[in-house]
Amino acid sequence: MGQISRETVERIIDENDIVEVIGSYFPLKRAGSRYVALCPFHSERTPSFGVNPQRQIFHCFGCGAGGDVIRFVMQYENLLFPDAAKKLAERVGIHLIEEAFDPKEEASRKLRRDLQSLNRKAAEWFHHLLMRAHEAQAAREYLKSRGFDSDLAKRWQLGYAPESGGMLVDWAKREGFTVRHLVDSGLAQWREEHQPNRGAYARFRHRLMFPVANDFGEVIAFSGRVLAKDQPGGKYVNSPETVLFNKSKTFFGLDRSKRAIIRDNRAVVVEGQIDLISASEAGIDNIVAPLGTAFTDQHARILKRHTGDSGEVVLCYDSDTAGYNAVVKAFRQLAAVGLLVRVAALPPGEDPDSLIRKQGADALKAILANAPEFFDFQIDRHGGTRNLDGLRERLAFARELAENIALVDDKMLQDSLIHRVTARLGVGEADIRRLVAEAKRAADRVARTVSKREAAEIRRAEQSAGPPGAPSGHPGAPGASADPMQQGMIGDLTLSNRSVRMLCQLLLGDASARRTLTAQPPPDYLRDLPETEFLTRLWLADFDPGSTASVAAFTGSLSRPEQDAVARLMDQPLPPDAGNYAPECLASLWRQATQNRIRGLKAQLNDPRLEPARLEALTKELLDLTNRLNDTPPLAPPGG
Repeated sequence: MGQISRETVERIIDENDIVEVIGSYFPLKRAGSRYVALCPFHSERTPSFGVNPQRQIFHCFGCGAGGDVIRFVMQYENLLFPDAAKKLAERVGIHLIEEAFDPKEEASRKLRRDLQSLNRKAAEWFHHLLMRAHEAQAAREYLKSRGFDSDLAKRWQLGYAPESGGMLVDWAKREGFTVRHLVDSGLAQWREEHQPNRGAYARFRHRLMFPVANDFGEVIAFSGRVLAKDQPGGKYVNSPETVLFNKSKTFFGLDRSKRAIIRDNRAVVVEGQIDLISASEAGIDNIVAPLGTAFTDQHARILKRHTGDSGEVVLCYDSDTAGYNAVVKAFRQLAAVGLLVRVAALPPGEDPDSLIRKQGADALKAILANAPEFFDFQIDRHGGTRNLDGLRERLAFARELAENIALVDDKMLQDSLIHRVTARLGVGEADIRRLVAEAKRAADRVARTVSKREAAEIRRAEQSAGPPGAPSGHPGAPGASADPMQQGMIGDLTLSNRSVRMLCQLLLGDASARRTLTAQPPPDYLRDLPETEFLTRLWLADFDPGSTASVAAFTGSLSRPEQDAVARLMDQPLPPDAGNYAPECLASLWRQATQNRIRGLKAQLNDPRLEPARLEALTKELLDLTNRLNDTPPLAPPGG
């Protein structure tokens, strides 16, 4: 695929309301004329991510991310510009019009398309084997033993990976895929990592297969469960990280449960696919499961976005020691983003699936409905396993609790927890507060150390990589260059000059002011000032400030830092009669440029090696500029 015509980009942006599109990913909360949410692109506890429906842009004041609806889909789904544009075009029924051809971009897009197609067809093939193949009998018997019938297998598209890896390779070749495709998708692995000529082997063999989908139900990975006790490998084997799949950002079942989670402001988290399917089939539809990895801060942020500000999460893990440790680790991530955490205490030896099969769905629903908050659960659990008769033992336990209380930022909630722990443990409130403060200071020290180490690693990486570059704004967008150095500013773009900032806002958002300003070319004196390169670019660009789509289409040709700068500028309201400020801003910039030149001349005149003729010329220029500066009214800059 080549570049998409500017007219088509404008139509895509114009017909996809940014509030509706972003709202389909996670809940947005109305705040005056804007919408807000926790930013999906960095960790935060209070919303700094805003959506402006009038200007059809998003902007995060925390991390600086911003742009139009295409930019959001690109960042959120990790897509190239053409893929994001195509997704949005299909959403509103627009036929894409393409122009130039970029071989590198097309190769990257083709790989993603191929892997998406391969995963979809592989899920269908695995499912066909489960339902029909003789060698899948063990998988069918296992499902039957868990109370899963063929209708359930169809609803969840469960499958079977054969023992013979050759079957997978033969099937892939018949479908037009190569061994390289199988490896890139995670379905196969090279026998020797750096020697592909040694061949590859199937990652999943003789396993019950669970397709893993993204938020939109597209298969992006697989999880396979063993079917024999003596089978090598772990109980569950998951796809490795690929261009489509990131374990730390993926929940099994979220594509089916996200609407229920948003509806209830509540999510239930279980440990495995079988537990999730059993609970979901029993009517517990706000449920998700991580995929064979520790619960991450990214998992927590995903749940926070879906449950909202007043949301809560119920952790329903196994009742053994490993399950308890997993609960504590998950709590630490969830509390850090401001979520209320409850713990469903299952009977010893039970998991959600076994409890449903033995006692019915109502038994699990009752436990979930009455799940205590994390600290009550922790105190109850340890009260039965520890000797807490002595003050020393109670203080030692209180220290453990304090480390977790310190993670809660909400002051009222933290006070409530301290009172609860004080009452239940019989420890002085002052002691608990001291322990919480100590834990908070210790956590802050660790965070500062980690931050310094990460900053040092980034600096080392930048130094070893040579001159810093910047990712392109809309790769494949009209006017976008493959070379980031050709796209304008590189790195962070901060406009600290108020006059430059105001003129940029006028050029972007005031059609009348833009017509007046652009009737003449940018003044020459702008070249003598910092931060004016971006202003000049906006001045010379071709777009209509009265059309959100036209501005967004132009923004697509900018570098990532420039796009973020545009989002910041457009998110700031213009004052009344803002166009009247243009002459004042230009006059201010002329005076700044003239003063800069005067300072430069004075510095040159201090050089004792100057030739007489040169000295005379510089002196004459200095006097002329000084007179012009003193004689020119503040609001009337000379031309050019």
